[in-house]
Amino acid sequence: MATLKEIAQRAGVSITTVSHVLNGTRPVSTELKKRVLEAMEALGVEPRFPTRKRSSQLVAMLIDDIFNPFFTEVFAAAEATARSMGYHLLLLHSIERGSDLLYLRDLEEKSVDGLIVATRLGIAHLKKAFSTKLPMVFLGGSFDVPFSTSVFLPDKEGAYLATKHLLELGHRDILCLGGPAKFSLFRERFEGYVKALTEWDLAPNPQLMVEMRLTFEEAYRFGREFLGRAQGNVTAVFTHNDPSALGILKAAQDLGIDVPRELSVVGFDNTYVTRFTQPPLTSVDLPKKIIGKRLVELLIRLIQGHNVEPCFIEEVSLSVKASTAPRRKEEKP
Repeated sequence: MATLKEIAQRAGVSITTVSHVLNGTRPVSTELKKRVLEAMEALGVEPRFPTRKRSSQLVAMLIDDIFNPFFTEVFAAAEATARSMGYHLLLLHSIERGSDLLYLRDLEEKSVDGLIVATRLGIAHLKKAFSTKLPMVFLGGSFDVPFSTSVFLPDKEGAYLATKHLLELGHRDILCLGGPAKFSLFRERFEGYVKALTEWDLAPNPQLMVEMRLTFEEAYRFGREFLGRAQGNVTAVFTHNDPSALGILKAAQDLGIDVPRELSVVGFDNTYVTRFTQPPLTSVDLPKKIIGKRLVELLIRLIQGHNVEPCFIEEVSLSVKASTAPRRKEEKP
């Protein structure tokens, strides 16, 4: 009787892969499975597979902020795609970092077939959670875990477009309000902001690159303090999502600062709320329907045992509305 090691050596795969093929503990690509079975046949080993666990046709999406309309719009497209492919999609909201791990373990017990991860999980946290057998797709960011892939967004390009727009309007002192730069999507949005400034021969001012929790409430509190204390030469604000841009708009309104005559504001994601703000919010536009569709399509391919390459969303534009205008002529460059 050949050992797992002998089968693995003949097939040119790891012992773990052979174990997954025999025990059905994780999805294995068609190519690798074929190599293992051929090696077993050559060694005279008759495969005895366990009864395969029946698919629940249920997948889930774990998000950071249920109050961010970006996730609402992405989920709507993802849910429609899942239904069209014979699956049901659950929406799970993570509030505290510790709850992410509990969600993942609980999902395995509930026989969920796969998971879309749209939270900013740390790698140490992930290593604790990934005893689970769930195939996973990450929205932004990449993690070295088995049976996973990622959908990457044009974060740097979008931030560049937003900053370039403000520069073309004559603004030079531009406040950039972003999330923690330790996360790749926010880091790349800061990089896009810096790239645009550099092309205009402007040295980035670290004091105008602020990292914070990107909620309406946090941005409003910051805006009241920053704009009320000493707006100085700042004539424009670019934020890394729409909720924080709305917080800045509200702070400016409460302080009697006219948008866009005295202050231009740009958000990111171009969610539906940008049409209803006063004034309507200029924002970086991402193809949220395409993003939601791709997330589910890739996840189901993983569930079916295919090798899946990362997906790079390249479509990005700037939806210019009434919250941006040329810098006032009386302002000195």
